[in-house]
Amino acid sequence: MCRRVTCKTCSKPNWAGCGAHVEMVLGDVPKADRCRCRDTAARPTTVASADAGMSSKFKAWLKK
Repeated sequence: MCRRVTCKTCSKPNWAGCGAHVEMVLGDVPKADRCRCRDTAARPTTVASADAGMSSKFKAWLKK
């Protein structure tokens, strides 16, 4: 079960737990007012560089 927590970085509401109950615990908080620290930290710097890395690995695997 998920629970509401406060982000230590931005002090906005966030969630902890399995992720299946996020809307239950943050339903009264507008999405614009929720913590986005986890989202921005998990994203690669550029999507193109991440895709290029994966496609080159895939091409190398196919050549074997």
